[in-house]
Amino acid sequence: MMQRSLPRRGFTLVELLVVIAIIGVMVGLLLPAVQAAREAARRMQCSNNLKQLALAVHNHHDTYKRFPASNNDPRWQSKLNGGFVWDRLGFLTHLLPYIEQQALYERIEPFHRGGGVPWSFWDTSVDPRVPGPFATNIETFRCPSDTVQIAPEDPRPTSYHCNRGDIYMNSHDWEWRGAFANGLQGQCDFGKIKDGTSNTVMLAEVVIGRQAGTDPASHPIKGGVARTVAINVGGQFSPAVCLAVRGPNNTLANAPAVQENWNNGGWGAGRRWADSLNLFSGFFTIIPPNGPNCAHDNAEDGAQTPPSSYHSGGVNVAMCDGGVRFVSESIDTGDLTRSMPAQPGNSRTYQGPSLWGVWGAMGSVAGGESVQAQ
Repeated sequence: MMQRSLPRRGFTLVELLVVIAIIGVMVGLLLPAVQAAREAARRMQCSNNLKQLALAVHNHHDTYKRFPASNNDPRWQSKLNGGFVWDRLGFLTHLLPYIEQQALYERIEPFHRGGGVPWSFWDTSVDPRVPGPFATNIETFRCPSDTVQIAPEDPRPTSYHCNRGDIYMNSHDWEWRGAFANGLQGQCDFGKIKDGTSNTVMLAEVVIGRQAGTDPASHPIKGGVARTVAINVGGQFSPAVCLAVRGPNNTLANAPAVQENWNNGGWGAGRRWADSLNLFSGFFTIIPPNGPNCAHDNAEDGAQTPPSSYHSGGVNVAMCDGGVRFVSESIDTGDLTRSMPAQPGNSRTYQGPSLWGVWGAMGSVAGGESVQAQ
């Protein structure tokens, strides 16, 4: 008697293709959610970094009754006896003891006396092949969303800069309206913040500059710097001139106002955490967040760096009261076609309300603005 064979169970080709298509759709839906969750975690970590640095500034103030200087800190002058480029040691060097980096802080003086500078990687005073203190990567100084790669023998970078105010100036100018200033001309303390600590920004994140191609159109807005002939550092300044260098796809365009575009490894924003020059550790509340970064005659010293980030729509900032906020890149900036009113001898002595809307008001410590910083 013949036995009937049972039918074989399995998937047909059509069924298999349908299952694969369904899995593909599910992965396509899930992947953006996973990426969004990861970015939310990175943004939270970035906020925490700013919080830790703001608390470090508060602890520094408890000890010295003032904020650290953005440059020319008298303590480095006395420690180094006015040695070579002592003025270039920035505000982050004085925050090291307050973020559990006391040992690293104590290495700076002998390193500098041995010829080390903020752009030095090797400590030649010890051994030509021993990394110096500025070769140390400090996680608190880096936003995890900024994954730019730094060359092995370049000094380590920072994502966090200090507020220089809302007027256009070079790194070593004596005038100041922000929470950090030239240390030889007066340093900020809580008593000088007349506009309120919750209304005045202290620190902000800035995208670290990266290497760009030779084509000016490839130079990114974030982290790059454009040198424009139409900006006069010592005279009147219209932010609209800087905004005009923005080209297609948010790159620095080779517009008539642009004499030369810079965006190389050495002169990218934040590329040296110890360096006090504007490009490396300062920012201004003139150009809106994520806007272009312009200079007149020197890409490092004269850069008018705005805050920037890889977080969608804006940047994280720490206020002078220690709180951390997210500031939209569409924040009110007033009329950016205006120029700073001419002042006797120097336009940077302007002391009235900020010209640049709510954003400018957040940068001035005593502008007396009627608007409340958002």
